[in-house]
Amino acid sequence: MDVSRRSAVTLGLLGVLGRGAELDPGEVSLSATDLLTGRRLEHRGERPCPVLTLSAGLALGKLLRFRGPAALTRVVPVARRHVVRSSPVSSWHREGELPVTVLADAALRRGDATATNLLVRQAGGRAALTAFCRGLGDERTRLDRAAPDCCDVAPWDPRDTTTVTALATGHGVLLLGAALPLGTRAVLAALFPATRLPGGWTFTGSTATGRFGTAVTVGTAQRGRRRVLLAAAVRSGQPGTRGSARTLAPVVTGALAALDRRW
Repeated sequence: MDVSRRSAVTLGLLGVLGRGAELDPGEVSLSATDLLTGRRLEHRGERPCPVLTLSAGLALGKLLRFRGPAALTRVVPVARRHVVRSSPVSSWHREGELPVTVLADAALRRGDATATNLLVRQAGGRAALTAFCRGLGDERTRLDRAAPDCCDVAPWDPRDTTTVTALATGHGVLLLGAALPLGTRAVLAALFPATRLPGGWTFTGSTATGRFGTAVTVGTAQRGRRRVLLAAAVRSGQPGTRGSARTLAPVVTGALAALDRRW
């Protein structure tokens, strides 16, 4: 990428965030596509970022694709050896069992590491889920370690990484494409938390955080007939800093506002 192109991309992101934004554009990755108008925003879309516990959504997509909605009614044992740190829900159920729907809620809404691991295991394991991503057209996402180790990815470590473009591709095929029947797509979408945003948008997706000031989100924003497929990541690079979902708010809302403007 030449200097003029790099400047254009950076200025574009400054336009998204606003001149008074506290975020450094160099810490942000963004991919946003308006499926109605075809407009697209991308900034450092191919820069690696951690998958974190977002693998849970991909695992649920694989379960629904090959087993159908009945997969969500399955009850999964939670052995003591399975419970790891950063498991605010699953840690209360050692030696018990939880339905897949409860594991989904814990992983997608609370970033529960044990629930994420159990869902990935139900979907065939990390290698099988990585292969599933390739079948969705996502050529970058790779799963190497279980949570929470996969949330501690250093910026120079290629393990357990993806890109915002790859995340958007995979989730787009699952939530909006032909990977699942229409009714099953609705079942998958209902598992993700939905958040009201400024401008009348509703964002349906998942957000995860990790070390090195990392926060990543992926999902779809809808307002009327408009749908935007969006993935964003923020990474400060500070080893002792835990990422915060709040840092993603100006990126997501700014991207939607930018797509609303006439270019």
